[in-house]
Amino acid sequence: MSFTTNTKQNLGMTSEGLDVRAKLGQVTQKAPRRVGQWAASILFVVLVVVALVAVFQSQSDRVEVLTITNAVPPGQVIKEGDLRPVEVAGAPAAVLASDVESVIGKRSSSGLVEGQILTETAVTSELVPAEGQRVVSLSLSSGRVPGSLVAGDMVEVLAAPVEGAEGSKAQLQSPKVLAASARVESVGRSPEGTRVVTILVEESVADVVAVHSAAGQVTIVKAPVTAGEE
Repeated sequence: MSFTTNTKQNLGMTSEGLDVRAKLGQVTQKAPRRVGQWAASILFVVLVVVALVAVFQSQSDRVEVLTITNAVPPGQVIKEGDLRPVEVAGAPAAVLASDVESVIGKRSSSGLVEGQILTETAVTSELVPAEGQRVVSLSLSSGRVPGSLVAGDMVEVLAAPVEGAEGSKAQLQSPKVLAASARVESVGRSPEGTRVVTILVEESVADVVAVHSAAGQVTIVKAPVTAGEE
C-alpha cells in the first residue's frame, strides 16, 4: 500500500516536472518572437519620426515667391495681373511674394514666360532695349540653335549658307560674325516647328542681323560665360 502510494506520488511529481519544463520551453520559444515584434515596432516608430522630421524640414525650407501668369515681352511693364505667389524650395534668387510692390511698374529685362519664377535679374528699371540697342527676332531651324538655349544666355550670331546649300570654303572655314555678343531675350517655337529666338544686339549690327535672318542665312553659337557674368 505504502509502495503503491509512493509510486503514485513520484509519478505525480514527475508529471508536474514535465509540465513545468514544457511550459518553460513554450516561454523560451515565445521570447525571441516577442523580442522581434518589439524590435519591429521600435523600428517603425523611428522611421515615422524620421519621415515627420523630413517633411517638417522640407516645409520649413519653402518660401512664397512670385511667378509669371502672363507672358511678358522684353522691355514691357510688369503689372500686378502678371504675377502670382507660389510656395517653392531651393530658389534663392527668386523675388519674394512680400516684395511684389517693388516689382510692379518695372520692366522685364528679358522675355518672361508663363509659370517662370521671377528673379531679381529678370526685372529692370531701364528701358529695354536701351539707347543704342535693338531687339531682333530670328527664325531658325533646330540645327541652328543650341538645344539648351534659354533667356539670358549670351550668343554669337554667325552668317551661314542657306539651309541645304553647300556654301563656299570661306563661309565654312571663316564664317562672318554678325554680332559678337548678343543676349537672348526669349526662346520659342513657331507653328511650323522652327525656333524663334529674340536677341538684344547693338544698334550698329541690328539691320544686318535682321536681313540675314530673313534670308535664312543665320546660325547662333552659345558664348562662354565670362567671370563678370557668373
